Amino acid sequence: EALVVTEELMGGRGAGSSSSAVAYDEALLEIDEGNLLVCDPSPVDKEALIRDAEGACKEMATGMAQALVKRLFTFPSTPAVGGRTVELPKPKTLLPRFKPVPKPKPLTRWEKFAKEKGIVKRKRDKYTFDEHTNEFKRRYGYDRVNDINDVAIIEAKSSDKLGEDPFSNHKKEKRERVKRQEERRLTNLKNAAKQGGKKALPATVSLARALPSTDDYLSAGSTSGFPKGRKKADRKDLLEGALAASESTASMGKFDRKSKLDKRMSSKKGKRQQFAPVVGKGKSTISEVERDMIEETVRKVISKGSKPILDVNKAVKQIDPRSLRVKKAKTPKKKSKKARERESEN
Repeated sequence: EALVVTEELMGGRGAGSSSSAVAYDEALLEIDEGNLLVCDPSPVDKEALIRDAEGACKEMATGMAQALVKRLFTFPSTPAVGGRTVELPKPKTLLPRFKPVPKPKPLTRWEKFAKEKGIVKRKRDKYTFDEHTNEFKRRYGYDRVNDINDVAIIEAKSSDKLGEDPFSNHKKEKRERVKRQEERRLTNLKNAAKQGGKKALPATVSLARALPSTDDYLSAGSTSGFPKGRKKADRKDLLEGALAASESTASMGKFDRKSKLDKRMSSKKGKRQQFAPVVGKGKSTISEVERDMIEETVRKVISKGSKPILDVNKAVKQIDPRSLRVKKAKTPKKKSKKARERESEN
């Protein structure tokens, strides 16, 4: 790490100086230059904090910052734009962290070999020149350079045998390369598990599933073939896992080879919607199903004796019975005997 300091940060110099700053003795302060941390173990002046807490804190912070910068100016520095650059020493204070320090990733076989031989990986261009089309194409992926699918004629080699198809040989070699790469990947995972345990593996890789031959999977003293503390998988979980794996291909398992458990693993099929045919048989331009549908619609509209279009039972269920309540008329109160006598007198 490096810190750029200027003379304005020094006490008594530049525009940033303050005459009211507290002067600290460096011997009484605990200064950690690596973390740019300054601690004052001496007791705090309570009376100054009671009078003006914010002003007292500013004075202490200014004095401690000046002591830190003064210590930084004692280190060798190099000139830079706007000031000087100081290389900070290693931190003294061990700050706690929430998670442990990540361990270095185990090297693969190729990385070990390259490190021993001093092979440095160089960055190659994404595009390269294709001699067949005289254009720049991608080195890998779609529309790549020297793609076997774009080549109509392949020149024969002296090592080729009579009757062999070079295109089929190319596909066969590609399958073998992919197979060898998968074997290398499993070998690297196995070596990483031996060096750093399961924690060295990626989070998405389950060692018990990907590497069933490891010592952790066939643990010592386990007669069931499962490591200690690991429960045997349920049959339902295994079927769900097999279904998820079968649908994880590029074609969602549509063009893969079917197994005996396909009926049990297959998901529930929904009902298909039935559509009426568009063209009728023979000379008729309207199909019989469509003609029947039209006749039924006309019969419902015109005919009086046809079935009602409105489903009365369904409509009645939709009505809220509370809305059908009729409010009773208020009955007049009976008049008292004195009120009746007054009316008769009038």
